[in-house]
Amino acid sequence: MRRVSSRSSRVVGVLLTAAAVVVASWVPFWWWAPVGPPLAFGLLALTPVVAVLAVVVAAVGFLARRPAAGVVALVAAIALLAVVVPRATDDGDPTVTPGPDSAPVTVATVNMKFGLARPEAVVGLVREQQVDVLGLQEITPEAEVALAASGLRGELPFLVSRARDGAGGTALLARHPLAPSGLVLREGVFSQVTARVLAPSGPVDVVVAHPAAPVSRDDAAGWAREITNLPRPAPLDGPPRLVLGDLNATLDHRPLRELLSSAWSDAAAAVGAGLEGTWPTDATLPPFAAIDHVLVSGPIAPVDLTTRVIPGTDHAGVVVRLLVHDERARVSPGA
Repeated sequence: MRRVSSRSSRVVGVLLTAAAVVVASWVPFWWWAPVGPPLAFGLLALTPVVAVLAVVVAAVGFLARRPAAGVVALVAAIALLAVVVPRATDDGDPTVTPGPDSAPVTVATVNMKFGLARPEAVVGLVREQQVDVLGLQEITPEAEVALAASGLRGELPFLVSRARDGAGGTALLARHPLAPSGLVLREGVFSQVTARVLAPSGPVDVVVAHPAAPVSRDDAAGWAREITNLPRPAPLDGPPRLVLGDLNATLDHRPLRELLSSAWSDAAAAVGAGLEGTWPTDATLPPFAAIDHVLVSGPIAPVDLTTRVIPGTDHAGVVVRLLVHDERARVSPGA
């Protein structure tokens, strides 16, 4: 009996040591992971899960009297939680307060999954949430016709579209008139569109983007280039800028982290919803990867974020309410 107990103890020790090594290795992997290999791309999306696992391994290590494994896992847990936890906390931006110099704008993004998302569900989302600006990815010409027949153009009559068969189509619809944004978009595997929304509070430049994931392209590293090539943040003297879309990247993927190190801000992380998964919504398990984003820059701030399951697609619809600073309020009456 003692021999069996000793053998079980050794097995537990080996398993705890292996688990501690895995979670500890995740810290440098998160920081320096290559951007091209599809395996690294997929694993990085699991970083929040690994952060929780590190806490569990540390607790079990100390309870099982394996202090070395416990300490290693605890250090890893602290490092990973320092990365992950801020996404679940509101940044407390004091500018996010309705007032005479701000106006609300609601934006949404939906990946249509080869145009298969049910058009009535998309239109229902727009009506329910009173969406002013909608970005669509993977929109086909047939889906565009079906959405119009379901009443979408009655809600959002202004359109810039590059719909096409397969996964490459993109479109931007708005409640307010559209004009050229002047932003230069670099062509990728999938199409992108941009326009200036002439909202009542002032213009807002919008890009609908859909960088192709490394797993679905011959040039895996091109995914990182497509994210890097997204427009620069809004200049100090210019209108706000938004990027809407399925970026095929979570906040743990280095290309998006580097983009956000500039003046871009991820709306979900800003309002404490950065851990809310948006893909896949058609699986048995809850969605674990937050790859659908609204990025903001300039005189604009996110207030809250809502996700909705859309039948027919594997991506959640993401709705973000924003406050746009009304530049006209800064002009004195005698100016």
